[in-house]
Amino acid sequence: MNPSTVRLVELWKASSEMTVGEITRYRIRFDPKKIRKSTAWPPQNLVLKVKNTTPIIYAIAILQGPYNISATCIETKHNDRSIFNQPLEIVPQTKAGIKCGETWEITLNLPYEIREGEEDWIGDWTIEVLSDILFSNNKVQYEVLLSAVITCVTDEIEEFQILDLNVKDEKEYKDGPTIINIHSPTILFEYFKPEDVFALPNLNDIIKNNKSVHLVVLTHGIHGSMLDELYLKESIEEMYKDQLEYEVVVYMSDVNHSGTQDGIENCGKRLAKNILEYIGWPWISSDHTSSSITSSSLASPSESKNINFNRNLLSKISFIGHSLGGLINVFLIGYLNSVTNGTFFKEVEPIHFVAIASPFLGSTDLAWYLQFGLKLGAVGQTGKDLALIPRSKNEQHSASDVLDKGDSFPNIDSLNEEPLLLSLSRPNSSSHMALKSFKNRTLYANITNDVPVSLKSSSLYFINYNGDDCVKDHSHITLLSQLQHLVTTLMPPETTKEYLNRSFSVKSPIIYDKLYHPNDIPPIADTFSTSSEREADEGYHNLPIEEQIARFWHKDMSWRKVLVRLDGDAHTHVIVRRKWQDAPVN
Repeated sequence: MNPSTVRLVELWKASSEMTVGEITRYRIRFDPKKIRKSTAWPPQNLVLKVKNTTPIIYAIAILQGPYNISATCIETKHNDRSIFNQPLEIVPQTKAGIKCGETWEITLNLPYEIREGEEDWIGDWTIEVLSDILFSNNKVQYEVLLSAVITCVTDEIEEFQILDLNVKDEKEYKDGPTIINIHSPTILFEYFKPEDVFALPNLNDIIKNNKSVHLVVLTHGIHGSMLDELYLKESIEEMYKDQLEYEVVVYMSDVNHSGTQDGIENCGKRLAKNILEYIGWPWISSDHTSSSITSSSLASPSESKNINFNRNLLSKISFIGHSLGGLINVFLIGYLNSVTNGTFFKEVEPIHFVAIASPFLGSTDLAWYLQFGLKLGAVGQTGKDLALIPRSKNEQHSASDVLDKGDSFPNIDSLNEEPLLLSLSRPNSSSHMALKSFKNRTLYANITNDVPVSLKSSSLYFINYNGDDCVKDHSHITLLSQLQHLVTTLMPPETTKEYLNRSFSVKSPIIYDKLYHPNDIPPIADTFSTSSEREADEGYHNLPIEEQIARFWHKDMSWRKVLVRLDGDAHTHVIVRRKWQDAPVN
């Protein structure tokens, strides 16, 4: 009798590449009944390997990458409560920061009844591979391999029967850089490339079904990508998928990938152009543009798939921004208001403006050496914007772009020289007037563990909460803390099973939720009794610039302020930057 040997037999293999902000998904179904039962079949279990096939030499090029990937595997129907006896706590297997040349290997256990041939069962898993590239549009290569662990008695015959490796039966699928090989009839798969995951619907198709559209714009932060808000996107879509009267369309753009250091103004303009192109805004002409944008730079009727001159494709719009994304959205809405001569938010009802851990007051409360780095341009023009540096006319000329043409401020040109965040906050700026038109304005702020953004900056200065763990400014933040945050972003820590299990019973992180009205803001003693609004505004100049910005934003609009307490890297956890690393399990 021949001794039995354990073999790893390849069933399915995929290889591809990704750049910044990309994710690929594979749904794999494994039906062991497709091969007759034998001494070697069904297998003991399956083995999944995810390998970063990028050459190892690229591992040192962190500022051009980093050339890492992350991967997750979970049962596809893990949150399907309709399945009888479905466990409530199915924990995914996940690995962050798979480096060049490194392989992540896990075992997919099969039910004992399957191995005994006593149960009708089909395995169903979803595998996600994510790009960890942040700083460039370079590509990282990877390979995913699924194999069966079998016990062979007769080597060649059993292996042939399992694989059915006739040339006519083996299948290969190609799509650009993606190559997928199916070596066994037991495997069925679905492949979702990045374009599928982030696909946007044609708005005309929705209108044809007599449904109105509520567009929700998600904007990522500095050195971020669409991937950072994928969990938020899919959660919103899941929540509103059964709406009958209107359809919620979540809009995300890659236009600022590896370009967030170019300044708030440039990021906002690029995003505005993309939004107008997507919705086919039909009223763009040379009469409706400022000096910084022309009709030729936007989509022509033949270029935009959603163009429609007969009816508006949107009925409502909301904006959600994380970190720098909140400030980009502030500029963006003012720019949309200005470039359309104030018609955009008359045609499209502004509903929600949400900023999550956004530094509305800049980053001036960081340690002096960190502020010095921002002022020197360590993070490009964006760093200077956050450091509240007065702008030269050669560097930026956006103040006149974002101010309404009917503005009565005495010297518009002088505003070009003041910090951008101060210009945007002024009551006569286009951004201020646009934001005032929103039905709801909400700020989410971390009370602690947020290294990049202080509570004072993200909550717009005025907050009536004094918890013991409340950290209102960041003057105490050390260089080591900043470096630890950077390392955590580049190389996320291992996600433990205990961490994921804990999330099933975690309490709500919201500890404070209050609506602030203009009369809730304490007055300025020297100017509160002045006879004119203009004189009161002039009195602001005696205040620190951060307080000026905060008072301008509170002057004539209410804000809902929600304070959150989170462990770990709260700045990224607050938006669940990576689903299985930051999120409670569904």
